[in-house]
Amino acid sequence: MRIIVLILVFFVSPNIRAQTSLLDSLQNIVSQNRQDTTHAKALLNLGITLERSDLKRSAEYFWEVLNLKEDSGFDKFKANAAIRLAGNYSAMGKLDSVYYYFEKSEELRKSDLNDQKLAYNLYNGKGIHFNRIGKFEQALFYYEKALALDHKAIGQDNVAGLYINLSNVYKQLENHKSNFDATFKALEIFEKTQNKTGLAFVYNSLGAAHYHLKNYNEAEKYFLKSMEYRKVLGDKRGESMVLGNLANIFMDIGQNHKAKEFFTKALEMQEKLGLKELVGIQLYNLGRNYMIMEEYQFALEHFQKAQKVLKEAEIGTYDAKILADLGKTQRILALDKEAIQSLMTASEVAVQNKKYSEASTAFRNIKEYFQDRGKFKDALEAQTLEFAYRDSVGIGALQAQLKEVESRYALDIKENEISLLKAEKELDRLELVKRKANQNLIISIFAFLILLATILVNKYRIVNRTKRLLEVEKLRNSIARDLHDDLGSTLSSIHILSQMAIQKGGVVDKSLFSTINIQTAAMMDRLSDIVWSIHPNNDSLEQLLSKMKEFAAEILDPKGITYFFEIEEGAEQVKLDLEKRRNLFLIFKEALNNTAKYAESRHLDIKLRFEGNKLELLIKDDGKGFDPQQIKKGNGLFNMQQRASMMGGCMTIVSFPQSGTSIQLSAPIT
Repeated sequence: MRIIVLILVFFVSPNIRAQTSLLDSLQNIVSQNRQDTTHAKALLNLGITLERSDLKRSAEYFWEVLNLKEDSGFDKFKANAAIRLAGNYSAMGKLDSVYYYFEKSEELRKSDLNDQKLAYNLYNGKGIHFNRIGKFEQALFYYEKALALDHKAIGQDNVAGLYINLSNVYKQLENHKSNFDATFKALEIFEKTQNKTGLAFVYNSLGAAHYHLKNYNEAEKYFLKSMEYRKVLGDKRGESMVLGNLANIFMDIGQNHKAKEFFTKALEMQEKLGLKELVGIQLYNLGRNYMIMEEYQFALEHFQKAQKVLKEAEIGTYDAKILADLGKTQRILALDKEAIQSLMTASEVAVQNKKYSEASTAFRNIKEYFQDRGKFKDALEAQTLEFAYRDSVGIGALQAQLKEVESRYALDIKENEISLLKAEKELDRLELVKRKANQNLIISIFAFLILLATILVNKYRIVNRTKRLLEVEKLRNSIARDLHDDLGSTLSSIHILSQMAIQKGGVVDKSLFSTINIQTAAMMDRLSDIVWSIHPNNDSLEQLLSKMKEFAAEILDPKGITYFFEIEEGAEQVKLDLEKRRNLFLIFKEALNNTAKYAESRHLDIKLRFEGNKLELLIKDDGKGFDPQQIKKGNGLFNMQQRASMMGGCMTIVSFPQSGTSIQLSAPIT
């Protein structure tokens, strides 16, 4: 950390001098008071230059542009000044002024509706504003309008900026794959153009993505890269944001006093700049930090201040988060009536806005509230909702998506480097043809081939090593997720049920113990599956087929259901990786369980065949069937679909009342 700080100090000074020189140059033009387009452009650029460090002075220069004389030649500059003022007021939470200046910019741009750059500035400005106040669909609408413009006219850096802004909306909508894709598209462009402002934003966005997935070391690395650029650029607003992001990491890893220091520093900078949204966020983060430090009264005060600031700015994006933590703090402080009201409102807002991770947090806090008061039935219902919404987030899948995108980006860069190397060598070869004899030419070509072969061999090794590491990491995440989700959920339920049994005193409630017995058996069964899947003796497909037949006999024979296995010849020689074998068995197991429990069938056909690079599993019964439109999809069907997706394939369920059910899985072998 100390080395990074020293490097930052070394680079800051020249850039501050450069910015000061630019300001002096622009102010010199303005002082001449020519009242021409050069004067208007200088005023506009002064405002833009000061936007990230002094909003008040920035706004004054934009007002000067708007107060220039009535002349169609100034309309373009005035429209841009109005858009910038709308953006500044959006950051300060003054919404009436935001809409006034956006309308003014619309009027001013009528003099040249074909100006693509001006159209980009307007659409992008509106997208940023609507994202800030939580109107994400409107934000996406304007960003997509901006992306539809001529990319050459608006410039590659601005296209990359749009991808960054889109990634922020996707993050709020919890569409993490689109978030990662948009972020890396922006990074690819900014790396080519070496745009420091753009790189500062994209590294901050990558840090936020890794922070969300709890990859704290990677998150800190990207945040520090962003901070380096922010300091070089004199971007006080961006610097305060990164300070807050670093503070979040310190809070999560237990360095709460350091987190408090960083949050406070960020808050002071944002209050000075008049950025209401960011002030509200830092007040909320300080409240969370105080809660972890068990200073609950301070936590309560900061949550309430955050609510007030964001409400004044008409920003509802963080309502569910703040209410969930406010309710938890009120519960701890024995403010029962206020606590349950805050928690219930938090869950409603989160579900309504489809923010499932926030909904899971709210229901967890509701569960703890009911447990403290001995209302175990209500606690059990809240826990069921907590796990349902938490499972929909799919952290393991998100980690895999991020690693996939990062790997693809890294490999693309490697391919570009190899292509450039080839081109350079080809030019060298042509030059040697002119200058040197055939002997030197042959030597050069030979050296080139050796170098190329070395690069290709190294690339092959790196790719294989990376694949192996990703497979190991994927397996670890999968095992951790299964142990946490399946066993953790069941153990928690058993804990609550046992508390209910104890609460009844001397009265024996056999139904409670029956439920505990059923859940314990289910947990043992799941644990057995996990242990079987990771044992090295079960790596072959032959072992998997044997276990499938064993399970079919175990579940169907006691029910009197006949069944027929049809397995394509040579299936034992087919190679499937561990994750695909495991998901194939769990889909098979869930399908047979559903048949045995609900189908009332007499016979079952099971077919497994391989065609080209795909496997197909068909499970068909002659039971009573069901209407897919009428039946409520439970965790079983959802898990089967999710596992099929994890295999890179798809699953089709066809069923009609009194006509049996057919389940068909199709997935790639490799």
